[in-house]
Amino acid sequence: MSFDGMFTHAMVNELNQNLTGGRIAKIQQPFANELILTIRSNRKNQQLLLSAHPSYARVQITKQPFENPAKPATFVMSLRKYITSAIVQGFHQLNNDRIVMIELSAKNELGDIHEYTLIIEIMSRHSNIFLINKETGKIIDLIKRVSPENNSFRGLLPNDDYKLPPKQDKMNPFEASQKEFDGLESAGDIRQKFEGIGIDTSDELFARLDEAHNIILSYDSPTPNAAHLIKNGKLGFFPIPFSKTTKDSKNYSSLSELLDNYYLDRARVDRIEQQTKSITHRLSIILKKDKSKVKKLNKQLKQTEIMDKYNLYGELLTTYMSKIQRGSKSIKLTNYYNNEEVEIKLNPEYSPSDNAQSYYKKYRKLQNSIPHIKEQLEITNNEINYLESVLASLEYVDIEDVDGIIEELIESGYIKKKRKNGRKKRKKTVGEKFVTTNGIEMVVGKNNIENDKLTMKLAQKNHYWLHVKDIPGSHVILKDSDPDEESIVEAAKIAAYYSKARDSDKVPVDYVQVRNIRKPNGAKPGFVIFEGQKTILVDPDRDLVAKLKE
Repeated sequence: MSFDGMFTHAMVNELNQNLTGGRIAKIQQPFANELILTIRSNRKNQQLLLSAHPSYARVQITKQPFENPAKPATFVMSLRKYITSAIVQGFHQLNNDRIVMIELSAKNELGDIHEYTLIIEIMSRHSNIFLINKETGKIIDLIKRVSPENNSFRGLLPNDDYKLPPKQDKMNPFEASQKEFDGLESAGDIRQKFEGIGIDTSDELFARLDEAHNIILSYDSPTPNAAHLIKNGKLGFFPIPFSKTTKDSKNYSSLSELLDNYYLDRARVDRIEQQTKSITHRLSIILKKDKSKVKKLNKQLKQTEIMDKYNLYGELLTTYMSKIQRGSKSIKLTNYYNNEEVEIKLNPEYSPSDNAQSYYKKYRKLQNSIPHIKEQLEITNNEINYLESVLASLEYVDIEDVDGIIEELIESGYIKKKRKNGRKKRKKTVGEKFVTTNGIEMVVGKNNIENDKLTMKLAQKNHYWLHVKDIPGSHVILKDSDPDEESIVEAAKIAAYYSKARDSDKVPVDYVQVRNIRKPNGAKPGFVIFEGQKTILVDPDRDLVAKLKE
């Protein structure tokens, strides 16, 4: 289901239970559309995520790690000025709409208490986050500023009066009795009559119309789960069990944990795309040129197939020189290798000898071009494989690993090094560590330079190396000379997860001892060749990744 008004209702209850009375300890804006408030509540710090993303707008408690950008955005600077150390008085929802209001009280420099409201409007591409001065009703700042010419209904700039979005003339389902549902003839009628009900929710309510009121009341004590919908097979998130889901339902302890899991890959890929948009665009252009070049080179290579015919024509013309009349446009001669007649075109302006030499020249030109074409094909194909591996790695690495990929591209000469911004570099650790169920350590490379270091420098010769077969992915080193079968399967599942085949089933994974791996001279980072490998079929396993992570 979507983050509709019903889900918002349940989430507001969860936030009130966990964060009301807490103090804002830290304010971050790690991405353009997302805000993180670290709130000290119940003797622990909890991260409140407010997202105005056009596709993933939501509000939740999150346990995902975030890093501050080098330069704070204007909006986060405004928030830090007014609501750092503010007390969270409570959360409430506007009727059953997707508008959440967070009431705050904070002291200014003189110790005077001021009231503020932090409002998140969850409205797809129009989603926004506002800080409102409760005393004046004016907008102090907002995460997405919109000029008047692009929004005639209300002001969306600092110092404008805050005005609610256009009101829908619909009933709040939490204030309705069962009678209000009786007689409705379709799920569309439910959406038309009641506020904040999404398509999946209305389908569920209509399927169980005689108990619709009780279903709505159950949103006050949710049992969050993720499952695939029967009608389209897509994975959805639900605050209560829905009848039209498959049996693969997975329950979570809270709505926030449910959303963290559901959005884990979706939000991660989107955030990485935001950070690397210009880089991926550049690499995609190079990749497109390389693929076009390979087509041309293969075409040139195919043209060399005719060179043996040119050599034969030269031989025949030389052998039967006396039969050729000057000024002829062609001549038919017997091929003495198979006794078949061959018609050879001639240049009437050339002598018989010049015509023969012309064919020999064409033959030598094509013959001499083959090594160059093959060399260029190898170089270009290697670059294609490398670029595809880099682009693929951006699909499965974590957000904190992007810097390593950017450094790799700088070292490889694909992008220019930016000027230092004064940020302290974190101490580099090569790869991510895991421990198998049976206690064997393994390490996963997160970019091609790490893959090289792990495999060619850090791994011992008797350790085992794993990699998805013929698909871009991370190198995995299993630090054991004789690993048990269960550990090999677990390492293979990790290798499949950290690859472009993450969303596939029955992924082939090669494994072999490091002693059987070598890196060709001049090969791109991450490229190795090996022999004597065995192959195992496994399914990528996200839960296993979380379980085995050191």
